[in-house]
Amino acid sequence: MIRKRQSRKSQTPLTAENSAETVSHPTIKNPQVYSVSGLTRDIRAIMEAAFDSVWVEGEISNFRTVASGHSYFVLKDDKSQIRCVLFKGYRAGIKFQPEDGDQVLMFGRISVYDARGEYQIVAESLEPRGLGALQKAFEQLKEKLDKEGLFDEEKKKPLPEFPWKVGVVTSSTGAAVRDILNVIRRRNPKVSVLLCPAKVQGEGAAEEIARGIEALNQRKDIEVIIVGRGGGSPEDLWAFNEEVVARAIFASHIPVVSAVGHEIDFTIADFVADLRAPTPSAAAELTVPLLQDTVREIRSLNEALVTTLQNKLEYYSDLLKRLMDRRFFHQPKEIFNPQIQRLDDLHVRLLRGLEQSLVSHQQRLQDKIHRLFQASPEKHIQHMKENRMMLEKRMLHIIQSQARFNKERFEGILKNLNAVNPLAILERGYSICSKDEESLKNTEGVNPGDKVKIRLSRGGLDCTVKKIIEEN
Repeated sequence: MIRKRQSRKSQTPLTAENSAETVSHPTIKNPQVYSVSGLTRDIRAIMEAAFDSVWVEGEISNFRTVASGHSYFVLKDDKSQIRCVLFKGYRAGIKFQPEDGDQVLMFGRISVYDARGEYQIVAESLEPRGLGALQKAFEQLKEKLDKEGLFDEEKKKPLPEFPWKVGVVTSSTGAAVRDILNVIRRRNPKVSVLLCPAKVQGEGAAEEIARGIEALNQRKDIEVIIVGRGGGSPEDLWAFNEEVVARAIFASHIPVVSAVGHEIDFTIADFVADLRAPTPSAAAELTVPLLQDTVREIRSLNEALVTTLQNKLEYYSDLLKRLMDRRFFHQPKEIFNPQIQRLDDLHVRLLRGLEQSLVSHQQRLQDKIHRLFQASPEKHIQHMKENRMMLEKRMLHIIQSQARFNKERFEGILKNLNAVNPLAILERGYSICSKDEESLKNTEGVNPGDKVKIRLSRGGLDCTVKKIIEEN
């Protein structure tokens, strides 16, 4: 669906006067022949003049953003589609992040892309259509600001306990300002209110609200700011969902109370503000305490203070009377008795300390004299001579002991070798019988007539087996 605004420029039809030449009939001689680029250029001039300001409603498809920051997409309905381009410079004014499937109302102008000979819409603004689109824009901005920390509780400022001047940013003709003034006047007529009027709905409302908050922050007498309006539809409350309002509230060094719509209405301003009130009247009640309650509390505190002071005076008066009855007030010299006694104790301790120090020094001197005698060179030389003689005796004893030990060890080794020497066994009458260079341990493998050798202690025998005798 296309709704056309009044053209910024008058439409210029293609005629013989504004074109190169009137196109001739193919049968006419010397017809005017266009180049592709020339024809495209003329068509673009006609379309841009005729559709330089249009509103188009449709569904976004194939939305993509290239590295340059420009976005390209298709706007379609159930019958047709148009190519669109959203240049980087216009994206800053878009309230939400467009996506495929979004139903939008787009404002722009018709143009022709010469390189492909395609007509397209150069978009200048996009607005979501329907409550679903508004909710989507709300959630996108809420998620963005939450990630930046604009909703963090630790960054929220406390409200003053007894404010004397309240700033209000709202419409000067709406019911909200009357409700706020009536509640504040009823609760504490001594509190003054400074109204910074601003539009609260429609085009430019968000900017006026943000400027109002900034203007109140320039003053030094404002202690708290109420920002809000009465109830309305989501579209009516949308100014308080704008990013510019949220950032103005967050940047305020004065505490801000958000009071938008009714209790069921929530806006971005509610999440950023230092305190959210369900209605403008509730904001006034939360901001300004009842004067009667304050006066009553002050009187109660004053009475408690007077009672405490009276009790303190009575206590110290009794304490003074008891002190005045003590003896040292009647005999002041007794005040010095403890100090005199302490001085005597210190004198005794000083004398005792001096005596102990003298004894200690004498003992240390005697120890040093004894150490000097002990370190005499003559005594040291004699001691060295004695040590040398003792060392010589010890070395001689060690050498003799080592020699005896080695002799006994050698004899033991020799005895062990003789014990395992097979020749020593032969000396005792034993012999070794072998066949084919292998010692025989039994008769297995030996037959009568076999040649065997017998090794004796001295010499040997070559024998022939005559008979095999088996053991019983």
